[in-house]
Amino acid sequence: MTRRQYFNPPIEEAVCEFRFAPGQAWNFTVPGLFYEKIRDLYTGEPQQQNSIATEFKFGQMPANAEITVTQELNKLLFPSADARKLVGVGPDTLSIHSLRPYEGWDEFSHRIDQAFQFYLEVAKPVGVTRIALRYINQIVISVDEAVELSEYFNVYPQLPDGVPSKISRFVTRTESIYEDIPIRLVIILSDGTAPSGQVVFILDLEVSQNWTEKPLSLKEVLSNLHELKSREGQVFESLITDRTRELFDVK
Repeated sequence: MTRRQYFNPPIEEAVCEFRFAPGQAWNFTVPGLFYEKIRDLYTGEPQQQNSIATEFKFGQMPANAEITVTQELNKLLFPSADARKLVGVGPDTLSIHSLRPYEGWDEFSHRIDQAFQFYLEVAKPVGVTRIALRYINQIVISVDEAVELSEYFNVYPQLPDGVPSKISRFVTRTESIYEDIPIRLVIILSDGTAPSGQVVFILDLEVSQNWTEKPLSLKEVLSNLHELKSREGQVFESLITDRTRELFDVK
């Protein structure tokens, strides 16, 4: 089962990220050289994206615990004129983003391939250590009464007898590894903020694969990416019901 084509897909953001085994030491000329390759395609104002890392260090006594918070430059983002399509470059990292309305896999994968080839030209990595594909879906339901989760999803929080069954807020997260290929799957389902008369659910899916001992050959990257996309589509369709599909105007 692959992900179907919908007139109104629920995708808020799709992200493809590569992490590379460098062929040379990273330097900050790479984003500038990369931008020269894409500047006619991504004409929006470049943005700086920082990440905040928190590290906990525990001594023998709880009082000796230390918390260190550091802010690091994660990547530079280069958006399109309408800011719906972006490419990000950071130390040995490349990401390609697609915001609502989702452009479709054919166009998205074309942009991924294009950005990937440009990155190879300027950074000259020797391989890839991680590929991740993430889809963040926002599913909006117009209702006059409480929603029964089982009518829309095949996975949802279940409570035992004796526990109040009316759920007001929830987040569920599962991580699993495929048996045939060491692909990691993360599924997060939660409720979201919605105006009166609606309920919103966030279905966040990430499929990824790491190559820690030996980097993946650059020639094999795109075929592995398409395998991840196939798995993501299968998972998405297996998690939702036909009633949910009706919300997306299924073809």
